[in-house]
Amino acid sequence: MGKLQIYKSLDEKQAFFNSDGQHRDVRYFKIDQAYEFNNWYNEMTAPAGGQANSNGRFDVFFRGVNESKYKLYNSAQRFWIQNNLMQLESLSQPLSYLHMIQNMVDRAKEVKLLQQVFKYYGITPEQMDFPLLSILQHYKAPTPLMDWTYDLNIALFFAIMDVRRSAEEDVIDDYISIYKLDKNIHSSFLENNLNYVSANVFPQVSWLGGILEGKNSLIYISDFEVSEERKIKPITTYYNLNILAQNGIFVFNPLEATPLEKFPLFHNQIGLDNKIFCYNICKDLAELIKYKISKADVSFDFLFPNLEQYSQRILDDYLKFVVG
Repeated sequence: MGKLQIYKSLDEKQAFFNSDGQHRDVRYFKIDQAYEFNNWYNEMTAPAGGQANSNGRFDVFFRGVNESKYKLYNSAQRFWIQNNLMQLESLSQPLSYLHMIQNMVDRAKEVKLLQQVFKYYGITPEQMDFPLLSILQHYKAPTPLMDWTYDLNIALFFAIMDVRRSAEEDVIDDYISIYKLDKNIHSSFLENNLNYVSANVFPQVSWLGGILEGKNSLIYISDFEVSEERKIKPITTYYNLNILAQNGIFVFNPLEATPLEKFPLFHNQIGLDNKIFCYNICKDLAELIKYKISKADVSFDFLFPNLEQYSQRILDDYLKFVVG
């Protein structure tokens, strides 16, 4: 089995995030104390830190990870690398990374239920690739999509979910990470929302992946930024209540073995400070984080809605009302 690359220390990791340029805030790359976390949290949740602007769009999105040592690989990359599928590219009948994804999507198109769903919504077979990827991502298939959210509290929830403290102190295993992308700062490698770029003509995965691969670029996908008139069809929210609850968006990475943090290096220009933001928070602050996000009504039940449980609660509340 192949091995994923990881960071061995925060010092090693810092070279790929938050440069020393004037446009980067490196004060919070490493957060150890409660007052540091509170100051950082207040800055991040201030109106300029990720709230809707006057056009109803969101400029900033976040990702929470419960181990700082992990690089920003998506699930398809992890599957590709850990199963040594790169070796298949050298066989007589090579299977490239993007063709592996396309093959999986094409097989999903043969599922009768999904055919009926997309026919109902007016999505033709040639438009189904990215809506299908969203469904596959939701049900834990390996995809080139990575989950992000517009809501810092939700990113923090995922960062402390199943967190395990290290037996040692001041090592990378003792930290969680919050990552931040800003569409204005990171536009050199982050393309605009696929919902707008596609103009309702959703492309094939292999075609768009090939275009982005040639440009060494990423693209993000969000249903939250479409107009109220819904002239643009949704891509990510079919069969997916989770993404609505989580204010979720996807980032599509077309490369088989390049984590997200490497993309700024492909577009490194003199005077351009475009590295992804990263904030590494000591796991000892997990209880403080739980308290903070609970005040924002962020919980497992809300982020992972179970309609059977909701129905049962409604019934229970009704019965209590009837009984008095």
